Amino acid sequence: MSGFLSGPLPVFTSLWKIEMAGNHVIREFGTILRRKDYPVQPDTFDCIYLDDKPFDRLKDFVSENVDPANSVEMAFSAMRSRGKDRIRVGNMVGVIEITGGTTIEILPKIHLAADPDDQNLTRRIFLRMLRCLHDSPFKTIDQAHLKTSRFPVLEVFITTYLGALSGLINKGLKQHYVYMEENALFLKGRLNFTDHLRENLLRRERFHISFDEFNLNIPQNKIIKSTLSILAGKSRTSHNKLLINNYIRLFDSIEPSENLVRDMASIESGGNRLYSHYDQVLKWSRVFLMGESFTNFKGKCLNMAILYPMERIFEDYVGARMKSRYPDDDISLQDRSHYLVEQHQGARKFRIRPDIVIRRGGSVHSVLDTKWKEIDRLASAANYNISQADMYQLYAYGKKYRTLTKGHPKLLLIYPRNNKFVEPLHFQYEDGMELWATPYDLEGDMVEIPQT
Repeated sequence: MSGFLSGPLPVFTSLWKIEMAGNHVIREFGTILRRKDYPVQPDTFDCIYLDDKPFDRLKDFVSENVDPANSVEMAFSAMRSRGKDRIRVGNMVGVIEITGGTTIEILPKIHLAADPDDQNLTRRIFLRMLRCLHDSPFKTIDQAHLKTSRFPVLEVFITTYLGALSGLINKGLKQHYVYMEENALFLKGRLNFTDHLRENLLRRERFHISFDEFNLNIPQNKIIKSTLSILAGKSRTSHNKLLINNYIRLFDSIEPSENLVRDMASIESGGNRLYSHYDQVLKWSRVFLMGESFTNFKGKCLNMAILYPMERIFEDYVGARMKSRYPDDDISLQDRSHYLVEQHQGARKFRIRPDIVIRRGGSVHSVLDTKWKEIDRLASAANYNISQADMYQLYAYGKKYRTLTKGHPKLLLIYPRNNKFVEPLHFQYEDGMELWATPYDLEGDMVEIPQT
């Protein structure tokens, strides 16, 4: 198997054919309406129209996942006004497929300088951000895939998965001994005497035996087989379909997983370095098979949901880019080393956890928190849409780190840039601490830490 489809997986080219029927693209906070209520309106980046069946299935999915205790904002919310249904998209992004094959791709609301509605550029930036999502397989999305932004996100995911699988196969699929039982025509291994007497009293040519067989039916390979079977019905490019079918034939002797939860658990508990080259492929399998995306969705109308909160994606992206931009600094992400109260009945209380802490020369230079929210420099009466709780939180961080380092750390709230927020807003607390609300230019991939 080592020579099967060797070399890097090709990127999308004009030779690839893709079926776009049933695929819709919308961005955060957009609206989904019934096609029959607005028969002549075309889809836009902020509003799409579904036929009755897919709309009702999506509406059922929303109702099945209403959970007031869920701290993660739902991907959708349904409402009815003036006799017409509408579904509003939340701030979770990615892709969802409902029964019947309708796929909805949800992209982040990114303010672009030239064309605010450029779906291809938005998708490219989104994929670039996903590469930095902690503990995910998306870091394997390479620069070549970022250039394929006219293709749906799901298809890029599938392409990346197949590339990782090609590398795994070239390194060699693992085998091990698997316990087997059968009523055979010949004796090998161990004779199961009790079962043999019960089943073969009148069949003397048979032997009920158990033995260990060296084969490919290990949990890792079974999970891959299950993933390929699922993706065979989801890919819409001719090239990916061809690859998936070739891999399914290659895995013909391997059974699909009958219990994904059990097989996943057995892999995680094993911790065997001999299987480390399976890691990336299995991370992708978890995404495709189990929807591992920080929240669990359910329902009879759902085929697949790969959805992530933009707050988390933005946080991880800014942290990764800070480490890249300031390589000489000591940068901690989710710094958990301090508490607001250091001593209370023999214990520390109220842990603080700023998103990013930058240390220079042994002292804390900057404390940063990221917020996926639109800031408006013109809305002074509304505090520019900056949350008062965020201002209090950063003040508490600043007081703590100033006490610890006897320095004057800069405090930054990082927000995505938009056309009403292109320059930092500067604030000064009464005790002299300073805070900047700072825009991150996602299109240009830039943010500056104030030097004054």
